[in-house]
Amino acid sequence: MSQIKENAEEKKDVSAAKEVESDTFKCPGCGNFLKYDPDCGRLKCDYCGCEKDVPPTSPPMELYYTSLSEQGFSVWGEVKCIQCPVCGAKTMLEKYQTVTVCPFCGAPNVVESDELPGLKPNAVLPFRISEKKAHESLKKWMGKKFLAPSNLKKTAKTSKMNGIYVPSWTFDSNVHANYDARLGKTYTVTVGSGKNRRTETRVRWYNVSGSINSFFDDVLVGASTKINQKKLVKIGGFDTKNSIQYEEEYLSGYSAERYSQGLDASWEVAKGLMIDSVRAQIRNRYPDADRVDYINVYPVFNETKYKYVLAPIWSSSYRYKGKDYGFVVNGRNGRTVGKAPLSPIKTFFFSLFCAGVAALFVYVFYMLFMA
Repeated sequence: MSQIKENAEEKKDVSAAKEVESDTFKCPGCGNFLKYDPDCGRLKCDYCGCEKDVPPTSPPMELYYTSLSEQGFSVWGEVKCIQCPVCGAKTMLEKYQTVTVCPFCGAPNVVESDELPGLKPNAVLPFRISEKKAHESLKKWMGKKFLAPSNLKKTAKTSKMNGIYVPSWTFDSNVHANYDARLGKTYTVTVGSGKNRRTETRVRWYNVSGSINSFFDDVLVGASTKINQKKLVKIGGFDTKNSIQYEEEYLSGYSAERYSQGLDASWEVAKGLMIDSVRAQIRNRYPDADRVDYINVYPVFNETKYKYVLAPIWSSSYRYKGKDYGFVVNGRNGRTVGKAPLSPIKTFFFSLFCAGVAALFVYVFYMLFMA
C-alpha cells in the first residue's frame, strides 16, 4: 500500500509541475498564450500587450564528447512532434500550439507523430530579428537582385513568416597533429639557343615535416534537413558563442526542428573542417612555397566538447506572377537567402554586355600578343 501511495504522490507532483510549467506561458492579463518577443527580450501577449520576464540567462554547459555520448537519449518534455507529408520535415511544438501547415514548405495537413528519441538541446540562440525586421531584410535583399524584375519589391506578396529554431552542433577540441608534406617553389630557366631559345618554368620540390597544435572553439555543424552546411554558410552562420542555457520560454510561439544528422555524424563533419583548417595553417608556415603536392595530417583530438544549439530562422515564401519563391532569414543577423525571378529583358541585355566584354578581351589579347 505504501508503494502505491508513493507512486500516486509522485504522479501528483509531476502533474502539478506540468500545470505550473504550462501556466508560465499564459498571459496574466487575458489568459492568452505568451510569445517570446525579440524586440523586448521578454514573453509578450500579442492580444493585450502584457509582458513577462524570461528566466535569467546563463552560459550553456558544454558536454564532453565520447563514443557513448549519442546514446544518452532523453525526451524534451512538454513538446509534441509533427511531420509534413510533403517535405518530410519533423518539427517540435509546445503542447498547447496547433498548426495546420508545415512551417517550412507551407503544405497543409501536417500530422502529429510520435516524439523522436534523441538528445535534448542544452543551448539556444534566441531570436534577435523580429518578424517585422525580417520583412525589411527581405525587401533589402530583393532590392539588391540586379537581374530581378524592377517591380518585384512592390508587387511580390509575402506569405506569413514562420519562426523556426533549427538544430546545430558546436564542437571544441584541442588538436595536436604531426604532418609531412611535399611542397614546391617555381622558378624559370632559359634553355636552348638561337631560334630554339626559350624560357621554361620548373618546380623545385622539397619535403617538410613537423607538428602543430591548434584549439578550435565552437566549430558549427548544421543538423537540419532544410538548412544544410552550404546554406548555413550563405546565411552567415550563427554566433553560437552567444548562446545561452536552453529554456522553453524562448521557444514559446515558435517551432523547433528535430535534428536529422546525429551527434556522431556531425562530429565527423567537424573533424573534417578542423583538419582542413590545420592543413591551411601548415601551408601558411611555408610562405615561399607556391605549389603543393600533398599535405598529410595525423591528428589527435583532445578534450572534445559539444553543445546542441537551437538557432533561429524565419522561413517563408513570396508569390510573384503566380509562382512561389522560398526564402529564409537569419534570425540573428537578418541575412536573407532565397530564389528570385529573373527579368527576361535585364537578362538579355546583361548577356549582351558579357559577350561584349569577352569579345573586347579577346581583341586586346590578340593585338598585344598575336599581332
